Amino acid sequence: MGSVSSYTFTNVQAAHNISASFAINTYTITASAGIDGSISPSGSVNVNYGSNQTFTITPNLGYSITSVLVDNSSVGSVSTYTFTNITANHTIAASFAINTYTITASAGTGGTITPNGSVNVAFGGNQTFNITPNT
Repeated sequence: MGSVSSYTFTNVQAAHNISASFAINTYTITASAGIDGSISPSGSVNVNYGSNQTFTITPNLGYSITSVLVDNSSVGSVSTYTFTNITANHTIAASFAINTYTITASAGTGGTITPNGSVNVAFGGNQTFNITPNT
């Protein structure tokens, strides 16, 4: 009879059997990560009604997690997130940014250093300083 919510036997004149089978509802969590990192598991993850599903967010070397969006709302820059008691479809998306480091340069009397002060350098980057003594 297919998927029906009721069945009526009409004009019953003999014994009959009726059997019903059921399947748990499943939902999809769509997980994605921007470049420079990953989320696991990723892609379309099918989960059963009422279950929990944990995701692990990992930045590549030299990068940090900048945000994690769950159903388009920020949950911060967390490295794991668990959906609990799942009763609907969801999305989770992670983004990343390269780490930057500050080099503080200063010169004492008798010369200069260029650039001077705080200089931000991206992970793996190079920065040259020119050091010139006074005459």
